[in-house]
Amino acid sequence: MSKRHTLSRTLPYSRLYSAILTTLQTSKKAPMVLAVGTLLQFSSAFADTTIDTDQSAQPSVTLDPIVVVANQTPKAISDIPATVWYIDEYKVDEAARTGKRLGDFIAQEVPSLDLGSGGRTSAGQNLRGRSMQVMIDGVSLNSSRAISRYLDSISMENIESIEVLSGASAVYGGGATGGIINIKTKKAQAGEPQITTSIQATSGFQDEDDISYKGHASIGGGTETIKSKLAVTYEQTGSFFDGSGKMLVPDTTQGSLQDNETIDILASTQLQIDEKQTLDLSAQYYNSEQDTDYGIQYDLTTRPFGAEISDGFESDRQASTERQQYNANYHNTELFGHEVYAQLSHRTEELSFIPFIYGTYFAASEQSTDVTSARVALSKDWTDKLKLTYGIDGYQDKLDSNKMIFSQGTSIATGGLVNDEFAIVGRYPGTEVNSIAGFIQGDYELTDKLSATAGMRYQHLNNKIDDFVSSTVQTDIALGNATGGDAIPGGSTDYNVNLFNLGLNYKPTSNLRYFANFSQGFELPDPAKFYGQGIYAKNAANYYELVNGSNVSGTELDGIKTDSYELGTSFNHNNLTGQLTGYYSLSDGSIDYDRSTLLITQSDNKKRVYGVEAKGDYAINDNVSIGVLAHWVKSETQVDGSYEDTVVTDTSPAKYALWTRWEDDNQALKLQANMMRDVSGYDSSSDSTQELDGYTTVDLDYTYFLPSGEFSLGVQNLLDKDYTTVWGQQAQIYYGSYAPASAFDYKGLGRTYTVGYTHRF
Repeated sequence: MSKRHTLSRTLPYSRLYSAILTTLQTSKKAPMVLAVGTLLQFSSAFADTTIDTDQSAQPSVTLDPIVVVANQTPKAISDIPATVWYIDEYKVDEAARTGKRLGDFIAQEVPSLDLGSGGRTSAGQNLRGRSMQVMIDGVSLNSSRAISRYLDSISMENIESIEVLSGASAVYGGGATGGIINIKTKKAQAGEPQITTSIQATSGFQDEDDISYKGHASIGGGTETIKSKLAVTYEQTGSFFDGSGKMLVPDTTQGSLQDNETIDILASTQLQIDEKQTLDLSAQYYNSEQDTDYGIQYDLTTRPFGAEISDGFESDRQASTERQQYNANYHNTELFGHEVYAQLSHRTEELSFIPFIYGTYFAASEQSTDVTSARVALSKDWTDKLKLTYGIDGYQDKLDSNKMIFSQGTSIATGGLVNDEFAIVGRYPGTEVNSIAGFIQGDYELTDKLSATAGMRYQHLNNKIDDFVSSTVQTDIALGNATGGDAIPGGSTDYNVNLFNLGLNYKPTSNLRYFANFSQGFELPDPAKFYGQGIYAKNAANYYELVNGSNVSGTELDGIKTDSYELGTSFNHNNLTGQLTGYYSLSDGSIDYDRSTLLITQSDNKKRVYGVEAKGDYAINDNVSIGVLAHWVKSETQVDGSYEDTVVTDTSPAKYALWTRWEDDNQALKLQANMMRDVSGYDSSSDSTQELDGYTTVDLDYTYFLPSGEFSLGVQNLLDKDYTTVWGQQAQIYYGSYAPASAFDYKGLGRTYTVGYTHRF
């Protein structure tokens, strides 16, 4: 239950606008200044208004959430023949003010999403045992070069709700073989200016560096014709410690969040052009950058060499995520007899990593992505029973990457603590992926209680790969060990993909439904990690001659199609609500990783994933409720004609969660236990069985509602459990040939306390 307040304020809004705009103009965030300034000018029209509102007089109504995650157009969850999980604003706000990270929080709410890493990466975090697609306001964050930072993308304070579709999707095309997460951002409301500020501090009280801070401010308001909102979040983290009181080993593979600075600026405007037309504009700048004095120091005098955390770390490149995203959504309720939805977006991002040891030298990679996408969908009720939605979408995705090689003498002498730039070489070949697709989706009411949906998507993709001298050869040239090398030929290749979906939705009563669904998903392996590989021979002139290479014309990359089936039910009876689904998915191929090169390989080995996901909540009375969620999953890959447990670096463990909640008009308290089970898998490359160890953590969230805000306390890992995260265990297997396992033993945080205060003017 949410706390209602009566507010009456006169705000010095124009002065606040001037102060914020001046700050932005003097910063380095120039690409956002114009958008932010324009939005603030719109909002400044409401500078001295005084409006009284009494929301306590309004009745409380529970409505079926409308989502877009399962279709190209909005649709009620109860009308979707698939498993959809909806996380509302109240739950998001509670998680934000009690110190949860986005990836960890969603996993605690969605049964089929694996537990998070607690850090920057979502590597190893699958939906139903397969890869997920993440969107912000309907715009995909996935790229041709999979980088696993989709949930390091937005601050929790800027999220209104989260929609999650479990299972493959034929609607949005590639990348969603396990499901889709759509993050909807907060928008302004018409009326008096809405100003929210919050402050937060987190610590485990291990030492003086073990403290993190976060501040958030948002301004919104407008009329029914035009509404605007600006939100700014700033976070500075300190050192992290595990359950035994030891400083966390930095995630050297994907990038850590210790000693990290994050700024998230989100601006949006909604225009009511006329009675039929609306335009929604938004712009986001997100920058998360590490600057730490602590790193891994390698003892290179021993074999195998040792590794331990040490201060004195300096590097010309550290982990960071920098993104700018612009989005425009147009809606027309009636154009030539159709309802029209159109979207245009552009995203640029630069992702960098921290130094990593490559045998005799240290280096850190970086990649730049440029993505432009567009979509037009038309929807029409052709009869009382038949509705059709059809349209086209497309995107262009460009990738460039490099590797910064550090001075060998300095890095080796300091064991990787001091890393000065020596040279920059190519990391992967430049790629450009162009896609154009047409789709049609139909909804038909067979009876008053039974409805059917069916759809088809046809997608054409073109991959362009640049000529590329192997990164290993470029490195040897830069280090003075070779005079040059042949380029592996690039080229282009085309793909044509047909995807289908079919579903039945039966609602015998308004509180009960059953559904069955079939849907296909498509995954194109990362071309940057597939092409640009070659076998070379060095001649007498110290020149690398290409013997054999993965040129585009000779080694075409195959797409992998996944068929997904599910049967489920959702119900709301008296004080019990819940959803239960059984599923099965089968792909016609597999993507594997060569641990000696960290590049991908591809095989025809089929992969199947099947399981059950469930969630239920029971209200004991008006103040107390209890709940449970569970996901049992089995992943198997075909090896020599028979199915074996999938290697643990590409599987999902079963998980469970239990919680109890107490709430009244003044305060709320939630206690939740999250459990991951042990899982084992077969590694065909070494003919051995590997295991991931499960663990259980407990979180406590408390909120006291004030007349104009909330005071909050969050205790994460209440029992101070000492454990290694799923990703930390998988990383030791992925990268174990490069360094000792201790260098990749990325653990979860020990017990931490978060205290926060939110004020609404």
